[in-house]
Amino acid sequence: MSGSMWKKPDEVMRQMRAKKRALQARFSNSEASLVNQTSEDLDKLEESVLNSSVTAVKRKNPFKRSPAKRPKLLAVTQEESKLSGIFGLLDSVKTPEKETGKDEPIALPPALSLFSAVTPVAHKIEQCPVDWSMKTRIRFTSKQPFAFSSTLKTSEEASGITGFVRCTTSLSTEEWSTLDTSTNAQFHQCCLVWQYPWLPWLSLFPRDTKTSVSTPNPAGQIGMDPALSTCLLNDWRESFRSLFGLLRARQCPFFYVCTHQFTVLFRAAGIGGVAEIHALMTPTTRGLRDVLQQEDITFSMPLKKTGQHQTEGSSLKDDTSKVDEPDLDDDDDDDDDDWISNIDIHSNLRSKLEAERLQDGGQATSQGTYFDSLILVEGIETQALFNWLLNTKLCLSNTGPLAGIPPTLFSPVAFHHATLRPLKARQGFLKQDGENVYSVEVHGPLLPHSVVALMRLLQSADFTAVWSVVACTKPFASLASPAGATSAFGRESLSDCGLDRASLDLFCSSQAAAQSTNEIRYQGGSFYHD
Repeated sequence: MSGSMWKKPDEVMRQMRAKKRALQARFSNSEASLVNQTSEDLDKLEESVLNSSVTAVKRKNPFKRSPAKRPKLLAVTQEESKLSGIFGLLDSVKTPEKETGKDEPIALPPALSLFSAVTPVAHKIEQCPVDWSMKTRIRFTSKQPFAFSSTLKTSEEASGITGFVRCTTSLSTEEWSTLDTSTNAQFHQCCLVWQYPWLPWLSLFPRDTKTSVSTPNPAGQIGMDPALSTCLLNDWRESFRSLFGLLRARQCPFFYVCTHQFTVLFRAAGIGGVAEIHALMTPTTRGLRDVLQQEDITFSMPLKKTGQHQTEGSSLKDDTSKVDEPDLDDDDDDDDDDWISNIDIHSNLRSKLEAERLQDGGQATSQGTYFDSLILVEGIETQALFNWLLNTKLCLSNTGPLAGIPPTLFSPVAFHHATLRPLKARQGFLKQDGENVYSVEVHGPLLPHSVVALMRLLQSADFTAVWSVVACTKPFASLASPAGATSAFGRESLSDCGLDRASLDLFCSSQAAAQSTNEIRYQGGSFYHD
């Protein structure tokens, strides 16, 4: 390469500076010319605007109506003015001017008066009501904190158990001189019940043959082992005899017998205003009542919706066609009985078929027939009913997880083979109408004496009680005493039944029975229910 193509660094830098100066000069010249040009354009624009404003003509409106459409538009506006005048007259007729100094009542339209008619009215009760239906859960809510707590100390739990077993209350200072008299101990005493049988892996209340067993092994069921079922049934019979003996001696006010088909409430003489020992059974089917008639057990149906009350089983049998009963296939049952008797079937198989028919009828009974099918057994007939329940096989289920399990017995006092069961209590807070309230919820088989004791314990402040009732036991709360016995008779004959004096007056009074309701409110020293 020739040496003339190479340049020294000084020459390269000199050329770059020259190019930079030339570029800067070019930019400065172009900006000056642009400024001059824009100023000249603005001047020209102002002159044109001024000239156009002087010689401008108003632009034609494209939405202007044609003269041919104006008469039609005037006719439409006149019709609208006439209609507005007519509606104005109607408004003036409907809303007359109100005279000064007088307040006239506003009459609601018929449609709105219907809503005002369905407003619920609370009924006032002076004393604590006694609800004989069995409950599975009850919840108390109050705006003020409760005086007790579900968390117990050792002394409070021990005093509550001792007071319940000995049937003593805090009202007697001599009996409670060595025991804890706190509200926690009294609350725990209200949450106890005697029960037989008690099997932890089975749900024996409420009785439901469709409830699944917690253990997956079907060989562990009691019904699969005849020896185990027989042993349990023998102990149950001894417990049932013990309870009925306490009832006859007036040392037990009442107890319940819960089977998979029906529930029986036994009450001592004087309880509920009835002067004799008596029993209530619900629900019952026509086949079950026929069996009771065959056993010569006389009963009445006080809640049956007929013009005349029938007191004897024979009269019920004659007039069954006049009453709507739970069983719908009566003709088929009669035909089956005639067919069985004609072929001279074996007596054991016949009794088995009758038992299956009665069980099917009991499970198919609807809730609407619970009240109509309630039966009342009084006096010496109660002993006959006890003997029948003691020996019949209709109280035992043949299938399901409760097969071979005898009926469940519940009592407020101790009896042979009884298990002392505590109810589950849970205390917390709830939010109602945007306001936090205190709540106490109790789960388990709640008997009437427990509900009354809890309500009396909570009467230091206003509260609301809501509970869940076993559907088949609702008729127990709706039965009114046919012949009222004096409360003095009840106090004297039931002084050792395990109830305190105040509670005994309520249970012996025929006026303290509660209506079939799921909610009661205590406010201002009185009870209210819808």
